[in-house]
Amino acid sequence: MRRKDREITDIRRIEEVLQRAQAASVAFGGVGPYVIPLNYGFECVNGRFTLYFHGAQEGEKINRVKADPRAAFTAYADNRVYGMESGDYTSSFDSVCGSGVIRILEGEEKVRGLRILMQHYGPGKEFSFSEAQLAATCVMALEVESISGKHHD
Repeated sequence: MRRKDREITDIRRIEEVLQRAQAASVAFGGVGPYVIPLNYGFECVNGRFTLYFHGAQEGEKINRVKADPRAAFTAYADNRVYGMESGDYTSSFDSVCGSGVIRILEGEEKVRGLRILMQHYGPGKEFSFSEAQLAATCVMALEVESISGKHHD
């Protein structure tokens, strides 16, 4: 990161940004760029992050994951633009970027990942899913290999 004074390296602060953000833009591998905003949930175990996403059982995301499991993401929170009156524009934000390998989950791992995702939007709630819901839903885990955060006032 060019501006080391803005870098977030503390794992807890990175977790806080991911908690506040409402969506992540995920870049999937493959022939050319393909970025899509997705709802997500995450966990951090022993300093290692895993992000969970969901979608249909078929389509571009799934095709790309099967062809090339590498992926990258960014999530940001509290974005505000300043300087509209003075013409000296800047913005404040917190962001997290990372990359790793994404895989499709099955069985209990799938259910667990979907619960983590849902708890991001409904903290403290218990979630259960019907067999029909699980059959129609693909759940993916992005096992993050590198991650960084940025804070700008």
